Amino acid sequence: MVSRRLLRIKVLKEVYSFLNAQNTSCEVANKTLSYSIHKTYDLYHYLMQLVVEISDYAVQQIELGKQKNFPTEQELHPNTKFADNEFIQLVRSNVPLRRYCERQRLSWGGNPEVVKKLLASLYAADFFRQYMDNPSRSFAEDKSLVIQLYTELLEDFEPLLLALEDQNIYWVDDVEFTISQIIKTLKQFRREQSNETPLAPLYAKDDDALFAERVLTRALTNSASYYDLIDRHTKNWDVERVAFMDIVIMTTAVAELMEFPDIPIKVSLNEYIEIAKYYSTPNSSLFINGVLDRVVSELKQEKTLVKADEKLAYK
Repeated sequence: MVSRRLLRIKVLKEVYSFLNAQNTSCEVANKTLSYSIHKTYDLYHYLMQLVVEISDYAVQQIELGKQKNFPTEQELHPNTKFADNEFIQLVRSNVPLRRYCERQRLSWGGNPEVVKKLLASLYAADFFRQYMDNPSRSFAEDKSLVIQLYTELLEDFEPLLLALEDQNIYWVDDVEFTISQIIKTLKQFRREQSNETPLAPLYAKDDDALFAERVLTRALTNSASYYDLIDRHTKNWDVERVAFMDIVIMTTAVAELMEFPDIPIKVSLNEYIEIAKYYSTPNSSLFINGVLDRVVSELKQEKTLVKADEKLAYK
């Protein structure tokens, strides 16, 4: 579930914290990194459970309407298409989702206002009204509605973001990525699947956890030498123009380049240049690209940076 891009970003944040707090140890940084990664997995389950909570609240409102002393005709004969949504029932019955939420104590019980406001926002959405007004019912239509809910409502829903921020400082930054992974998971759900069908694993590849740990450890233990290396190639730049985040991004990029001879140089550089577009200044990606090109040239000339395919060429 957690992509290499997200792992790089999380490593980057730990390097940033380390360089800002000289008393932080490598061991503490790695523990914080692991915690942050696992909290993203919590968020994945927590937000997937949210559609069930919204449905449950809708059912409660229907029942309350029927119990009024003088219910309206609409309250007596409500449209239950959303309440009976077959795809939501499939999510609800997923045992791995339920067990994980129970084990991690992930519950929306403490945020009833978020669920209430989300349901109101859903009722006001054009795609929801079209769904409810369509007299036909199908699993495909039910599934499409749920995916639209995640695609069009959740990512920028302010009450939800505020609630997540209150619960965990790591969650707000991970919302966009996590929702994309939930949508990917939901698209793979099938009507006939077992309620024991597993969700996405924490790591997409078996060695991803070790990848993140090794990049972080190398960046922290060699930060001083990497800084000197980078500094040699920024002599034509006013030091005040070099954003601290740019230094952090380049330090982390060099750590990955040096630690993993099997990852092509272009892959690593492109990843950190893309990350710079979101996490540093508007001009940072071009600046970082230029500096890292010169750094790589020096390291290759000294033969301290040799990638796997280049090793074969030397033989």
